[in-house]
Amino acid sequence: MTGNTRHAGGHGAGPAQKIQLVVHAGSDDAFIAWTSGFIAECRGFALLRKIKRGAGSPESPTAAAAPDADGFVNETVSSWVGFADDPKTYEPGARFPTTQWPIQKYLWSDFAVKSGDVVKYRIVPMVGDYKALRALDGDGDASAWSAPVTIGGDGEGKVSCYFNRGIVASQWLSRVLPSDPDPKKDKLEKGRKLVDIIATVGDRTRNFLAGHLRVKLLSLLHETRGAGGHIYAALFELEDPEIVAELKQFRKRGHIVLGNGSVKKKGEDENSDAREELASLCDIHDRFTAPRALAHNKFIVFCDSDKKPLRVWTGSTNLTESGLCTQANNGLLIDDPAAAQAYLDHWTVLKDAGDASPAEMKEANQTPHDIHEDLTVWFTPMSESNDLEQAGELIRGAKQGILFLMFNPGPRGTLLNDIIELASPHGPHYKPDLYIQGVLNQNPGTDKNPVVLFNRGERIDANADVVLPAAIDERLKFWIPELEKLPRAHAMVHSKVVIVDPYGSDPVVMTGSHNMGPKASTVNDENFVIVKGDRALASKYASKIMEIYNQYRWNGSKHDWPGLANKADWQIGAPGADAKTQAYDRRRERELDFWFGRG
Repeated sequence: MTGNTRHAGGHGAGPAQKIQLVVHAGSDDAFIAWTSGFIAECRGFALLRKIKRGAGSPESPTAAAAPDADGFVNETVSSWVGFADDPKTYEPGARFPTTQWPIQKYLWSDFAVKSGDVVKYRIVPMVGDYKALRALDGDGDASAWSAPVTIGGDGEGKVSCYFNRGIVASQWLSRVLPSDPDPKKDKLEKGRKLVDIIATVGDRTRNFLAGHLRVKLLSLLHETRGAGGHIYAALFELEDPEIVAELKQFRKRGHIVLGNGSVKKKGEDENSDAREELASLCDIHDRFTAPRALAHNKFIVFCDSDKKPLRVWTGSTNLTESGLCTQANNGLLIDDPAAAQAYLDHWTVLKDAGDASPAEMKEANQTPHDIHEDLTVWFTPMSESNDLEQAGELIRGAKQGILFLMFNPGPRGTLLNDIIELASPHGPHYKPDLYIQGVLNQNPGTDKNPVVLFNRGERIDANADVVLPAAIDERLKFWIPELEKLPRAHAMVHSKVVIVDPYGSDPVVMTGSHNMGPKASTVNDENFVIVKGDRALASKYASKIMEIYNQYRWNGSKHDWPGLANKADWQIGAPGADAKTQAYDRRRERELDFWFGRG
């Protein structure tokens, strides 16, 4: 069951390819998986890239001099991970092409691509001692080139997803972080710089952190305003200066139900500054539900000049500096007038309810909005958790695997509990062959409420160094004390996403503002979206989840891991492997089956 025969297959004429690969395009990266039989003396794999870069996408330092006849430039992907015996491995910031520091695994996230790039990849085994590696680049030794894919968040159907980078993306961020003043002289100055950066409209690092999510949301606002359209928004938190300025320009065409955040006392308002700025210009409706309940929606309905709904934006992103820039968030665009109408109708219900959650609202919310066969929208609060019941059934129906990001779902009756039941041998719905991977971020990601990783279904409690991804780079640590002084500004995974069988015949995406627990269903204002059958959408979420998971996982292992091994027994199917290693290899094979859509 390891490689040589199981995954063999040809690509056109010539020898059969021993190495097979699959490429999944993300919104801002590519996720690559490959399979191979055991290769004697293999020290890892080189990853080669052919790329047609989009506007603003920087060229790799390993790029060939000129594009080929089809417009693709040849590049070699680089790695920051060297051999344990190589002194260069321990030099800060060192990186080398994967022909020199090869990849000793079968999965890779390529972050050196951008939205709009078209890419394809090839895997080449590197053999011999690390000081004199040579490529097995002949026919049948290396993989064939993959088919081209386009990086970006725009989906193939009516639903698309967009992500920020946040400070989870600290390997990228460490390369754009200001280097002065010396943090040894003032350890809080880095944090103050970041706070200033994310509040400064137009700042390059702010825009980098907010990523394509910010770009897409602003383009939707600009387009709607320019066409004389209206927006109808229900917002939990609002303070970002760029977004507030954009909303002000809608004037009376900007209709906003604005909550009061997550306050501790009745009458308090976390959004007081934005509310005051907008009150005399826009059509503002207060919804002061906290602390009884959270007015937790983050949706905007985009309408034409006749107030006809066209599309709706939702997801996990609060319109704050931290929501856009430091937390890991997602935005979901549903380009469907029927879905937009459902959200607009619910906006009216919220507006009319004032600060209350009347019984008739809860009763109406018990029934889902089946926009069409493959798109369902739930609104809360409701009397019973019907939304979680439907989602739980979909989770229990998983055939290949589940990926997730969750923020503070609660201790019981959550979708996390449903997933754990599938992973636990003692659970009533145990499925030992499922691939389960994810990140749970309890608020605010501290020793008391830690980040928890799920690796192939196994729970891993992260230590204090893992909790904040900024630990990947020493310079980022100085941000944390200053950030923690700000309300709502913790470095955390704030997305709420569950993906079921993304590469199977029936993929499912579940996301929205919903924290995926009973309080979100029965107490708070939320929206929860279930999309079935959209493999492209599911794949983009899957790539993002693995990006975030791998950042945390690297934090947890890098201090104890010496580096690449100058031997070949790291591979699946190594001769003479003991029973423990063979069991580990079977889990790795199951993981690869998931990414290849087999099962």
